[in-house]
Amino acid sequence: MEVIPLIKMKDRKTADKKIVLSYDILKEFDENQIIYILDHDGIKKNKPNLCTFQKVSKNHYIWVDTGPRNIGDVVDAFMAGATAITIREELFKKLDVASIREITENSIYLNIDFEKPQYTHGFDGFTIFKEKEEIESSIDHVNLVKKLTLKNKIYSYETNPLNLSYWKKYNAAGLLVDVHKYQEFKQNAL
Repeated sequence: MEVIPLIKMKDRKTADKKIVLSYDILKEFDENQIIYILDHDGIKKNKPNLCTFQKVSKNHYIWVDTGPRNIGDVVDAFMAGATAITIREELFKKLDVASIREITENSIYLNIDFEKPQYTHGFDGFTIFKEKEEIESSIDHVNLVKKLTLKNKIYSYETNPLNLSYWKKYNAAGLLVDVHKYQEFKQNAL
């Protein structure tokens, strides 16, 4: 199972008080390591941190979750250096994956909206930002995860290394973990 370090950005800096987005933190990852950037400025305020993406993408592959709302936002993310993006269906009102595929061959993931899933085909996979306990609290949520993992790549945000076996049971492709917990997860994933 792949373990991908995740950096949360908010108000143009990291949302995690334990790290500072100095590029020193990124030096522990080799150039082939993809870094997932969860950009709350883009998702909540429609103001993605494109300059940060450009800087980080000089030395790393980046997968950005900026809450694009239209094709122009997708183009901006890829032009800023993203090699993969996550789309949130509730923000991208007129979602047409075929149109996005016309402008890029890069990876496109959809964040699962458990409340009213209306998934379309054409994505490279899905992301989940719900806690394990929250998923397990609803048989509909559990069944949706089971169904999606049969034929798709699923990457779930996880904070507890003890839940690795839970995601392995679903054949999840990988976990998105806070950058400061990366080594702990990596050791447990072996």
